Amino acid sequence: MIIYPKAVEEVIQDYSNPGEAVKSFFSENGYTNGWVNRIYDYHHFHSNTHEVLGCVSGRATVQLGGPHSNEFTVEAGDVMLLPAGVADKLLTSTDDFQVVGAYPNGESPDLQRGDAVDYERVKQRCYDIPVPETDPVSGESGAVQKYWALSTDE
Repeated sequence: MIIYPKAVEEVIQDYSNPGEAVKSFFSENGYTNGWVNRIYDYHHFHSNTHEVLGCVSGRATVQLGGPHSNEFTVEAGDVMLLPAGVADKLLTSTDDFQVVGAYPNGESPDLQRGDAVDYERVKQRCYDIPVPETDPVSGESGAVQKYWALSTDE
């Protein structure tokens, strides 16, 4: 996963509707099918697409990677890019916490909780999802190309 601290801070400050502004920002960088809401309060992941989450208001503690994984604090302006198969769960938040979610190339995410009868097939599908073509924050050249794409080539 890639965490981009304060990556959309200027976007949310410059517009009257920060959720729509961040959806548009992600869309310009190839991440569409966006929504504005909260993060689910149970562990879940997507096996058919990666997901970008941009915090547009409030502050929260989220667990990334499933039970017994690390907890991260995110606040307005922060962005998280979660590879397919990386679970996320909202642990605590302020009342005004909201995120924008979007997907490379506008994919429609499935919702997995790790309890599928065909879990091994679902797990394998996560590994088969290609590295995103663009970075959700900087477009053609960014952390995806610098770190993620490099790590998959080794």
